[in-house]
Amino acid sequence: MVWAVCFDLDGTLIDSTDAIVASFFHTFDVFGLPHPPRDRIVDTIGHVLEDQFQLFTDRDPHECTEVYRAHYGETCCERTTLLPGARELLERLQEAGLRLGFATSKRRCYAEQVLAHLEVLDHFSSRLGPDDVKQPKPHPEALLVAAEQLGVRPAEMVFVGDTHFDVLASRAAGVRCVCVTTGYATREALEALEPEAVYDTLAEVGDHILGDRVGCV
Repeated sequence: MVWAVCFDLDGTLIDSTDAIVASFFHTFDVFGLPHPPRDRIVDTIGHVLEDQFQLFTDRDPHECTEVYRAHYGETCCERTTLLPGARELLERLQEAGLRLGFATSKRRCYAEQVLAHLEVLDHFSSRLGPDDVKQPKPHPEALLVAAEQLGVRPAEMVFVGDTHFDVLASRAAGVRCVCVTTGYATREALEALEPEAVYDTLAEVGDHILGDRVGCV
């Protein structure tokens, strides 16, 4: 039976694409580097930030991330929105008695900053970024830690995500995975990874989780 739900953030619950791309462009401008196409940056969302920069430049990725994070921290709230149905899904799951968490490739301080601005942070009792684990997704560590913090066994938790990182991490952790097409992977790419289900809306994700839970009572 499902007792907890953990979420990816970017592309799953929130749309922070503009904030991410703007901070990349700002960083490239600071170092006098040409801008890669916007689509190329978007395609790398989900990677750890240092790894993203290594895909675009030979400059020290740690220097790049320092500039990026300073800009992102100042602008992320105004450039980030909840995806359609996100607030309603969180309220619906919490009202059903499910424990909620997030495991994101975004530093936890920024994730908390954005979610507080969007007035949904209090829904999450487990909050994990890459700075909270030794191995980021697709390694299973974050999901195993989330399950422990939420007080459930991995098999009693569903992870909701939008990329291959999320599916692979879930599988390695023994956690059920449901995907949405609201983010950075196509339906075809997600279905090829064979998660438990792929949906186009967060409302359908809620129906799946709660319908399954009722069926197990």
